[in-house]
This record gives sequence, C-alpha cells and structure tokens, in this order.
Amino acid sequence: MTVKRVASLGDISEHAWNDVADPRDMFQSHAWLRALEQSGDAPVTYLIARRPGDPRVLGALPLYDSLPSRGDYLSWPELHFRDLLAAGSRGGRLGLLAGSCAGFSTRLIVDRTLPSPTRTAVLRALREAAGAVAAERGLPYTFFLFLDAAAWRDLAPLTADGDHHRLASVAQTELELPGAGFDDYLATLPRNTRTSARREAGVFAKDCSTETVPLREAIPAVAPMIVNVRAKHGMAYSVDVVTRRLSAYASALGDGAATALLCRVEGRVVGTGVMCRWHDRLYVTDFGRLDDGAPDPFVYFNAAIYEPIKHAYAAGLSTVVTGAGAELGKARRGSAVLPLVHLAWAAADGGDRQLGAAQAEDRETYWRKLRSTHPTYFPAVWDELL
Repeated sequence: MTVKRVASLGDISEHAWNDVADPRDMFQSHAWLRALEQSGDAPVTYLIARRPGDPRVLGALPLYDSLPSRGDYLSWPELHFRDLLAAGSRGGRLGLLAGSCAGFSTRLIVDRTLPSPTRTAVLRALREAAGAVAAERGLPYTFFLFLDAAAWRDLAPLTADGDHHRLASVAQTELELPGAGFDDYLATLPRNTRTSARREAGVFAKDCSTETVPLREAIPAVAPMIVNVRAKHGMAYSVDVVTRRLSAYASALGDGAATALLCRVEGRVVGTGVMCRWHDRLYVTDFGRLDDGAPDPFVYFNAAIYEPIKHAYAAGLSTVVTGAGAELGKARRGSAVLPLVHLAWAAADGGDRQLGAAQAEDRETYWRKLRSTHPTYFPAVWDELL
C-alpha cells in the first residue's frame, strides 16, 4: 500500500472519507474534521493509506501540530506526558498529535471490512509515515490521546520499545437511554439516586427557565462561561480557542444539530450546556456557567445531564455521550465509565521505557481503587487495562 500526505480534506471526497470512517463517531467524520481544519484551530496534515491505483481509502490519520502556547488538555500532549517533557523536548514541543483532538474517545480510521492482519498492516504503515513526519520536524514522538479500549487493542501490537502508554486521568462516560422517556430513565436509577435526581430536576425547573438555541447564535455568550469552568479545573483555555472549537461544531453540524441550552435565573443566563447530535448519539461537549455568586439550582446536573437526556428522548436518540471528567457523578446518574489510554509513539526505537513508569502505575492504581470501591460503574472492558 501507499501512504500519501494530504494538506486539506478539501482534496478528499466526503464519500471516500466517510466510507472508511466509523459512522457512529462524529469526530471521525469528514464534516467535523473539515470544519476543524477551516477553523484554524491547529495546523494539520492527513495521512491517507491506499492500494496503488485504487481510490478506496483503507485508513487515514490526521496529524496536528502540538502548540505549547495553547496549553490545553485537548491539543497539548505534553500535559499528559510531563515526564517526557522534563526529560528533554524540542523548544517545549515533544511531537505531533494524531487522530482526534476532541477530548472524547479516539477511535481509528481504518476499514473494518479488512481482515485483521491487513488492518494491522494499514495501521503499521500509518505509524511509520507519522514517525517520518515527526522526524522531519525534529520531534521525538507522535501522540494519541484518549484512545478507547478498542483502538488501544488495535494499536498495542504495533508499540515498540521506545513507546509510552498510560491510562488517561479521565474516563469517557456514556448513557444508553432506556425506555421511551425521562421517567423510564429515572426508573432505572437506585432509589436514593432517583430521589436526588427528582429533587435536582425539580429545584432547577422551579428556579430556572431554559431555552435551546442554535449554537452559532449563542457562541459569544457561552464561550466565556465555558472558559470559566475549565479554568477552575486548571485548564488553560482562551475565549478565542473555545470560540473556534464551538464554531467548528456549528459549521460541521448546522443549526439543527449543534445547539446550546441556555439556563436563566431571573432572566440572566447563568449556565449552558452544548449539545451536538450525530446519528443516534447526542454529545454533551461543553458546560459553562457564570462565576459571580449567582444562584446555582443544580445547573450542572441539569445542563450537562438531565436536560440533554430529555432532548435525546424527544429526538428519538439512543445514547447520550456525557464525556470525560466528573465520572462518579455521571455514573451515579446512570452512565457507564469507559477507559481511555494515552499513547506516545517514539519516532525511533531506543527510548527509555522506564521513563514515566511510576506515573503510569500511579494512574492504574487510582482507577483500580476507584473500580474496587464502585464496581457497578466500571464494565468488564477495564479488565484488559487494569
């Protein structure tokens, strides 16, 4: 096979790309990646694997420049591999970011109809091509962030002596919707949680009014609130960065599928949840709120969980992807907790495999303890990683 470098998805037909992308994964879609590219969020190169003379795409890999000035957890891998950064980087840069840079689970863009050995060969060719790009730019690593378990399973046979991997500090949470409405969802919760959820939704409904509007119209109002929440959790974002990302959602999905839930108390917008619909899944991509002492009648649980669940039921969707972070709060409200893995591919073998081993073991210990304390929240897929 051959691997070609392409500067823009505008040079790849939407049909050819989406034929190989997972149709259930919004972040693999031609629409999302093209919108992200056009937003200027980060310089990108696409690697495209094909058989010679055959236009069909066998596999693909977006490669984004990692920009240290950004400092955010989506697009700066060094935040997840500080040990590698301390060991010696190139002007604050360790490498390229491969695959998704969305903060949701990263899956591989590879033709699933191919036999397993052929898929492995495609991924190996993409790995080697990514390593060549990194080496040309004087960078020692190519990173995958937030790999889901299936992607890690596919990539694990390709890892080499100089590679590093570790569980992410956050996990993906997803809720498969039971029944046909919000009451059916509540009925699946344990009694104590169900009582709390009813109270949280009731207080919110009494004190808050809500409005769902096209995300495009709401970006100037909601971007500062999202930045505020992320800053509280130590994530260095600017309003411009968040605005570009929200604009990419709006551009990729359109007004009907990229929406913002506005939560008002006494007429003022005090919180927001960003919802993106893709096929039968609803992604809750962002939460924001004011930080000025405004009343908080359970705005987070409603804007990030309950109201999106109601929205998904009304739209006939099957799944609400509640995202990474705050795992226990989401799990108590019905979401499954799914593991994510960070991987640093060395551009050349011979790196120190022991570097960062203690940090990786600490992360495994953290998740192991959490799972032993709350076993019902963690499905069996964790077994292979713990």
